[in-house]
Amino acid sequence: MHIQKEKIRPSYDPWEAYLDIKEFGKPQLTNIEFTTTNLCNMRCEHCAVGYSLMTKDPDALPLQLFIDKLDEIPNLRAFSITGGEPMMSMRSVKEYVLPLLKYAHDRGARTQINSNLTMPLERYKLIVPYLDVLHISHNYGSIDDFTDIGFAVMDKKPSVDQRKAYFSRMVENSQILSQEGVIISAETMLNKRTLPHLEQIHDQIVQMGCQRHEVHPMYPSNFASDLSIASLKEIREGIHRLLDHRDPDTWMLFGTLPFYACNETPEDQELLVRLFKTENVTVRNDPDGRSRLNVNIFDGGIHVTDFTSEGALGSIHDLSLPEAFAKWQETDLAKSIDCHCPAAECLGPNLLVKDAYYKNVDFKTRTALISKTTKLGY
Repeated sequence: MHIQKEKIRPSYDPWEAYLDIKEFGKPQLTNIEFTTTNLCNMRCEHCAVGYSLMTKDPDALPLQLFIDKLDEIPNLRAFSITGGEPMMSMRSVKEYVLPLLKYAHDRGARTQINSNLTMPLERYKLIVPYLDVLHISHNYGSIDDFTDIGFAVMDKKPSVDQRKAYFSRMVENSQILSQEGVIISAETMLNKRTLPHLEQIHDQIVQMGCQRHEVHPMYPSNFASDLSIASLKEIREGIHRLLDHRDPDTWMLFGTLPFYACNETPEDQELLVRLFKTENVTVRNDPDGRSRLNVNIFDGGIHVTDFTSEGALGSIHDLSLPEAFAKWQETDLAKSIDCHCPAAECLGPNLLVKDAYYKNVDFKTRTALISKTTKLGY
């Protein structure tokens, strides 16, 4: 049976957690992410899961167990696969990645895989019929940035020529898969390293044929906890530069921004209004813990994110995924960021943002000062 699906576009982002507020009036578990590997052929300095990467994966749990658990979710809108590099092991691709994507696709959910796009094109061709979005991290304004940043914490690095070949394959794969209808979404992290080069990074992403450029500030988390985060002023200035420079035909998605409609700072309000008003630009609420949980296929652990430091909520052996989501919502951590602002369609900061910039702020006591219809000169 063919399921008619709404086109993914700036006005409809299936990974937007606020869709649950509009449809159900409260957060729901509509989004699941599976970690299917701890293998990766790169070691990026910005990687959030670097500590968990291995040279060999343990045995995974049976596929049918995951299918049965997914069947228990009444409203599955979005499904993602992450790693490591999920396309690195052909055995994993055939036994888990492909059947899980097919299951979600056939059920009507929108699908995404997080990959560095350096694997042979034939591997990606296997999953294209069931794939909506291919997400890559892209913090490189040049091939030299890639060979440096992408292998920064690898003890035994490939040769420079081999690293350059990876870059060329990534660019070629992106262009080909984009032409075949896959949305290539390239995410740039705003930090001290990338901020001076945002224009070049954006131009590189456009040249690769990516339909979407995601922009997320870098927060100190797990493996990347030692990277220097940018100040709020630096992030604001960087975003304005990107908006001034951007290709207007490329969808720009800003996520986990540390700026909110309840902020009293005029510069924050001006930036938000510009983001709200600029065509082909969206601001996404973080789905982790609001509409999404992560499942590890090796131990069955259920987490709020794939790089959480808070430990597992439990195991799929003991809990259904809706039960784990309900358990998370009852925790003090979840309640500490449980706020909702209809005027700006905002669900407040996630834990990383709050800890980095708003440690002592109770967002539930604040009120929006601007809305999505506010005009401040833009």
